[in-house]
Amino acid sequence: MLSPALTSLLASRRSLLNQQVAEARRRWPTLDTAAFSVFVAQTLDPVCLAVAAADEAAMPAATEVAFELGLELVAQGLAGPAARLPWVDTAWQQLVVPAAPLIAAAPLETLGALSNAVVRMHEVPGVRIDAWLQRMATLAPRCDSTAALRSVGALCAWQAGMAHLREAALAQADGLPVALAAEAMGVDEMQWPSLRSQLGSERWWHPQGAVASVQGQTVGGFTGLGGPFAAPPELRASAEGFIARSGDRHYLLIADAFGGVVLPASAAEFAAARVTPATQLSIDSQGARIGTTAIAYAAPADGLVAVAGPAGIALYSPWSHHVRLLPGAA
Repeated sequence: MLSPALTSLLASRRSLLNQQVAEARRRWPTLDTAAFSVFVAQTLDPVCLAVAAADEAAMPAATEVAFELGLELVAQGLAGPAARLPWVDTAWQQLVVPAAPLIAAAPLETLGALSNAVVRMHEVPGVRIDAWLQRMATLAPRCDSTAALRSVGALCAWQAGMAHLREAALAQADGLPVALAAEAMGVDEMQWPSLRSQLGSERWWHPQGAVASVQGQTVGGFTGLGGPFAAPPELRASAEGFIARSGDRHYLLIADAFGGVVLPASAAEFAAARVTPATQLSIDSQGARIGTTAIAYAAPADGLVAVAGPAGIALYSPWSHHVRLLPGAA
C-alpha cells in the first residue's frame, strides 16, 4: 500500500505522470509497467517520505524527478523486481534517508549519482557493494552537496575494492573538507595530511596503519565460472599494474591494499609492457615464497612465473586462471 503522501501526489499529477509512462513505453517498448508499479511501491515511496521529512516543499518536484528516472531504470533492467542487479533499488532504499536533503535540493543529480555508482561497481567482480552502502549511509549526512557526495562515494568505492579508482579518488578527496575526507578513510582528522601523502605514494599501505598483507590480492578466474580468462593468462608489468594476455584477449590487472580488479586492455599495451623477474620472490618445488613466508596460490609449483613492476609482483601459472598480485617492486 502506498503512503498517503505518494497517493495524493500521484492523483494530483496523474495526467503528467501518465504521459511520462506513455512516452517511456514508446521509447522502451519492453517496459514492464507491472514491474514499475512494484518499484513505485517499494522504492519510490520511501524517496517521497524521506524528502517530505527533510523538506516538505521540495517533495512534489523531487518525487516527480524520481518517478521519471525510475521509469528509465526499470525500462533498462536496472531497477524493479525484474532488474539484472539488485543494487539500484537497494541504494535508493538504504540511502534515501541519509541523503534526503541532497535529494530535495538536487534530485536528478543525487539519485543519478547513487544509481550510477552501484551500477559501475556491479560491473567489477569482487567489489564489496554492501560495504560501500554501509559507509555511504554514515557519510551522506556529512555531505553538503551532491559533488561532495560523489567524492565521498569515490573514496568509499576505492576502499570497497575498486583499485583502479585510487588516484582519482584521492584527487577528489583533496576538494573535500579535511574532516570529511579523514572520516571517509576512517582516520583521525589531524592525521590526514600525512596519511594523504602516504596513500598517494604507497598503493599497498592501509590507512589504519596496517602493514599490507604479503599475500596481496587474487584476481581472475575461468570464463566458464564467471571469471575473465578463457585460458591461463600470461602477464607483463606496466606502470599501472599488469597486462594479461588470455587467448586473443588482453586485460589490465590492478591491485592495492583494498582489492584487485581486471579491466579491458589492448594487444598494444601488452606488447609495450615489460617482463622483469621478481627477485624478491623465490620459487622452488614447494611453491613461491617472499622471505620465509609461503605465498598461498592454488597451482602446482611446476611452471610458476613471477614478474615485477612499479605496482608490485604478479604470480601466475600455466595451470591456473587466477593471478596473485603481491606487494613488492622490480
